Amino acid sequence: MIVSLDWLADYVDLPAVDSLTERLLLSGLNHESTKSVHDDTAVDLEVTSNRSDCLGHIGVAREVSVLFQQPLKIPTASLSHTEEAHSVSVNIDSTEFCPFYSARVIRGVKVGESPEWLTRRLEAVGIASVNNIVDVTNYVMLECGQPLHAFDLNRLRGEEITVRRAQEGELFVAINHREYELNSEMCVIADAKQAVAIAGVMGGAETEIRSETVDVFIESAQFAPLPVRYAARTLVLGSQSSYRFERGPDPAAVEWASCRAVSLILEIAGGSLVSPPVRVGKLNSSQATVDLRMHRVEEVLGVSIPSQRQREILQSLGFVEQDSSAEVSRWLVPSWRRDCTREVDLIEEVARIEGYDVVPEDVPITALPVQRSSRERLVRIVSETCVAAGFCEAMTRSVVGDNFEKFNSPWGTAPALICRPPLVQGADRLRRTLLPSLLEARASSLSSGASHGDLFEIAH
Repeated sequence: MIVSLDWLADYVDLPAVDSLTERLLLSGLNHESTKSVHDDTAVDLEVTSNRSDCLGHIGVAREVSVLFQQPLKIPTASLSHTEEAHSVSVNIDSTEFCPFYSARVIRGVKVGESPEWLTRRLEAVGIASVNNIVDVTNYVMLECGQPLHAFDLNRLRGEEITVRRAQEGELFVAINHREYELNSEMCVIADAKQAVAIAGVMGGAETEIRSETVDVFIESAQFAPLPVRYAARTLVLGSQSSYRFERGPDPAAVEWASCRAVSLILEIAGGSLVSPPVRVGKLNSSQATVDLRMHRVEEVLGVSIPSQRQREILQSLGFVEQDSSAEVSRWLVPSWRRDCTREVDLIEEVARIEGYDVVPEDVPITALPVQRSSRERLVRIVSETCVAAGFCEAMTRSVVGDNFEKFNSPWGTAPALICRPPLVQGADRLRRTLLPSLLEARASSLSSGASHGDLFEIAH
């Protein structure tokens, strides 16, 4: 995630760049590089896959706000509608792929170049300017982490947009003007004639915003991560949008991003927002509730952090205390932190904000005896017996080729599960028995000159 410091300063007061990058690094956002882009400074931060909240400037600003105890300033997005109504409707056929879809219509925009401040900020983070409408959607995505898409309303066929599975062999021309063959494991946005976007990945060339566009259909939706990831990998069509949807943006940002984008378009490109907005489905926005034992923080970290300080840290990060006693407090996890589901996750939050440098390096860790399960005891006995008998333990791949289908499985007659795309070239299915893998390993071992090929494996 490349962050523009000029942009970031809109949301929080910033310290010196060296102090900023060092503190972010120590709290989990690894510093990759810093470079000057005209009058701005661009900082490249490595964001781990569980921290999708930091794939937007506001998310990073929230971290800075907590680390340096500075107020966070998030812009509001207020909209006023005209009385003119539109006739566009949306239908979701595949709610498992798209739980919620929101859209707004703007009429009478003037497509052209973006203002200098917008192109400068996009350039600082490595995004080329296209036009004022597309630039706004990219800007809002990089602001809050919620991807958007803008369609030319007058190029959509019919008056109903359908979110559905792609048809097997369906052809789609993306905005990069390349044709792709889709399958039913992918989700598309379609008009009455054809697919006009691959959900969460990329829009189509037919409905892209052009210089002659006057009416715009703004999409902001919640797409399931797995179909987006599958489509992006299968088609080799990764994008800034798919990168974020694969990790799960904040559900609360879906409507905020739509309002924010519309307000910026009205300001930059003119036009009027017609009513009503389109909202279909239900946001998947369940928030976890986690209990934290105050004494457990010291047990895990080896350092005493007062319970009041623990509360201050969690509250500053957006966690809401639901209930508390002298020993245990219950916390509602904020919508943008769906990676926090266990007590140890809250302890990690306390540790990284308090600073890992306060955690001692020489405190002994209390070891508790653990009793092995019956399965673990059995596995140990079997493996020791096999080794004593002269066998070598093998570890083979879980995937095999179709030539191994002739080996019957002793566990059932169900066909093997096929992996698409194959995890390993020439091996596209999960094995149903260990025998083929062991025979292959034995043959390879003997052909390499081994004196014996007695092997055993304990695996699924």
